[in-house]
Amino acid sequence: MKSNEETLEDLKRELLRIGSTKQAEYDLLKRKGQVLSTTICRRLKLSWPEVVEKTGVRVHRQDHS
Repeated sequence: MKSNEETLEDLKRELLRIGSTKQAEYDLLKRKGQVLSTTICRRLKLSWPEVVEKTGVRVHRQDHS
């Protein structure tokens, strides 16, 4: 099993690739072999927003209206 640090690094790469920190989008768009968001939360004993905060990822969506 990966260390917590490795898990967070993998997640960070995926969130940046996807361009979103939303849990549902991560689960839908994650690459094959990446663990589900619920598994990450359970492993780290954190909520999804806390997990995302630990990765340091800040995704800013531009509004094109």
